[in-house]
Amino acid sequence: MTTHPGRVTATALVLACGLAAGCGSRPGREPATGSGPALAAAPTRAAAAAAPAPLTATATGPAGAGWVVVPMGGPAAQEDQFWELFTRPSAAAHWRLATPAGVADNGGLAVTGTSAALVTGFRPSQDLTFSPLAVTTDDGATWSPAGPVSPGLAGGPGSLAAGPDGALVALTSGGRAVQGSPSGAGWTTLTSAGQLGATRAGAACAPSSLTAAAFSGSGAPVLATSCRRPGVVGIFTRTGSGWTGTGPVVPPALAGADFGVLRLAAAGSGLVALLRAVSAAGTSLVAAWPAGPGRWRWSAPLRTGTRALRSTAVGPGGALAVLLSGGRADVLAGPGARWQALPPAPAPAAALTIGPGGRLDAITADGDRFADWQLVAGWRRVQTLTVAIPYGSSG
Repeated sequence: MTTHPGRVTATALVLACGLAAGCGSRPGREPATGSGPALAAAPTRAAAAAAPAPLTATATGPAGAGWVVVPMGGPAAQEDQFWELFTRPSAAAHWRLATPAGVADNGGLAVTGTSAALVTGFRPSQDLTFSPLAVTTDDGATWSPAGPVSPGLAGGPGSLAAGPDGALVALTSGGRAVQGSPSGAGWTTLTSAGQLGATRAGAACAPSSLTAAAFSGSGAPVLATSCRRPGVVGIFTRTGSGWTGTGPVVPPALAGADFGVLRLAAAGSGLVALLRAVSAAGTSLVAAWPAGPGRWRWSAPLRTGTRALRSTAVGPGGALAVLLSGGRADVLAGPGARWQALPPAPAPAAALTIGPGGRLDAITADGDRFADWQLVAGWRRVQTLTVAIPYGSSG
């Protein structure tokens, strides 16, 4: 078994959870250390677009440090599926296991970070009704507890976001967006989909749910929603005590589509948004990047047909990659680029990653075996890790 030599006990995290009650444990896991007019009834065509992005996700920062979250173990129905976090520090060649210990993670993980710290949140599962948070400043070698999110993080990888100063925004399973300090303390409510819909900024969208959170380059909270009204992208930026609709104007070719925002992430001094567009012509994935005040740059649509979205990846410079069912893999190098089809990912593919210099890797996760495959004239396996899975500990 390959272990992570830098992992130390997370006693503080366990104690923080124990005081709040119900965190659960992982026996067998090696320890690691404004208001406006009310809206009339809106069309509900966007139900298909409102499906959240899969929790399997990756991101790589401008300096090259990356993380990936994948499910491992056995069937989720038997509570033998555990979510694992792996990190790859800047300039490092290989991934290392970095999942914070002491909390049951069958419900999934949400990860966010700045250049100085990485924050991991545990989604509720079993008897856990809130989301403990853990913070690391050394790529997961050691973790410290942060104030929990209650009633717990919503689904999707965008339910937790960190700003340039370390401030946090979380989307809760109760449908609210809340903001907290870098320590995760003092959570205050920002808004909800219903409250956004009652504002002048939200009237055109008629938000059905919050789907992702991020921060602008200036440090303002940004929220993404699914819209009940067709032809509108729901992205809103906090301005003073209110919200301004800052989503891109939909191009004529997609004017009748229903949109959902799947990923919203920092890209240099701006943002990148991955959108799902559902129309009579079918389902597509499309990216958008801010290109100046009130302007966005759109990618061409990527037609997905009946294939399901398996994972999403964000890379340096606003690059994006997606993994679809059947091993289909596509990458978008950044603003102005076109979707590029990659060779089918090796099975059982779990995620793609985009590294510095456009390096592309596929991650496979099979039971307790994690493997990294780099794209060099085809997929070539460059690393394998065996993870201690605490089968039966969640029954």
